[in-house]
Amino acid sequence: MPTVEAEIVIPRPAAEVYAAAKDLEGLAPYLKDVKELKVLEQTPERSVSRYLAVAMGKKVQWTEVEEWDDANLRNRFYSEEGDFDKYEGTWVFTPEGEAQTRVKLTLDYELNLPMFGALLQKLVKKLMQENIEGFLQGLKDRCLAGA
Repeated sequence: MPTVEAEIVIPRPAAEVYAAAKDLEGLAPYLKDVKELKVLEQTPERSVSRYLAVAMGKKVQWTEVEEWDDANLRNRFYSEEGDFDKYEGTWVFTPEGEAQTRVKLTLDYELNLPMFGALLQKLVKKLMQENIEGFLQGLKDRCLAGA
């Protein structure tokens, strides 16, 4: 199963960055590849959302469960249904001083759609890498927009 990882440093306190990530509907406008994001259920510890993104001109949909660990500033997520055969990962929010946060996003996925085929798996991995980097940049943009 392929894995992609990315990190970004955001010049805002960790609690603020974590809260911005947890507010999925507020984050959605900053995610360029995500065309629709609808929160279906939400509690302080868990949320369930429906995503629609575009990859190589094709729509990709999935339902994602987010498990939030407020005490440790971590998140675990996974897909319950959708176009991915497997989609799971973590967000880790690490304070660096009082006004800066390192965010690491790790994603394990399997996407075996006929439109991609075996020969295009390297391209899919590149797209997934760009996607998670875009998520992190979107989070940074959102945090800085509120500054």
